[in-house]
Amino acid sequence: MSMSELLRGAMKRREPVKVLDSTGDEPALSGADDYTLRDIKLSAIAVVQQWAETDDLDDGESYAGRLMAMFVGIADANHDGDVTEDEQGVLEVALNAAWDYLVKAGVTEEDAGALLNDWDDDAADRVRDLVASVLPDGDDAASAEIDSFVFSDDDNAPALDAVYRKTVAVRNGKKVRINKRISGTVRLSAKQKVAIRKARMKSHSAGAMMRRLKSMRLRRKAGL
Repeated sequence: MSMSELLRGAMKRREPVKVLDSTGDEPALSGADDYTLRDIKLSAIAVVQQWAETDDLDDGESYAGRLMAMFVGIADANHDGDVTEDEQGVLEVALNAAWDYLVKAGVTEEDAGALLNDWDDDAADRVRDLVASVLPDGDDAASAEIDSFVFSDDDNAPALDAVYRKTVAVRNGKKVRINKRISGTVRLSAKQKVAIRKARMKSHSAGAMMRRLKSMRLRRKAGL
């Protein structure tokens, strides 16, 4: 049997991916969907960790401004500063993941909302101080914490809301999360671009990826 025939056979056996219809059913996650959502979350949590370690603000730059620029950097692939509709969807997934991470770290919902919705400078200072105080020591420990957060969270409903429904997500009966769009042009400075690269390295280093592969292999062997 040729490779083309094998591929066609595999495609026929794949389950169709559900989409939202008028009944309000949630779309099922395909393998590609799941990978994409988790990859965005990995980047988001790495950005928060890297931001908490920031000590090189430009003149006139605030910690809130640095964090917003770093999140724009996750979605703005061509770095033109303009956030498109698709890039806004990526941003919403990333910001909602950051909201979860911050609250789990001990940040109040009020401060998380003030920072990630309004980019409030005072909230940014409080949140950064708190996150910096609970960050694990060393890149390996920080990367392990990212994995623990992203891969132990199987509730993708808020992320799907951001991608498919464009509404405020609901968690534990509360309307929270990100409900304001980042508009206009956001030009990244040299320091902001460096911070984004460092965050990317934190979540996508060879060591981090190999650790995830080993973990996945062990889970499959255990039948999880």
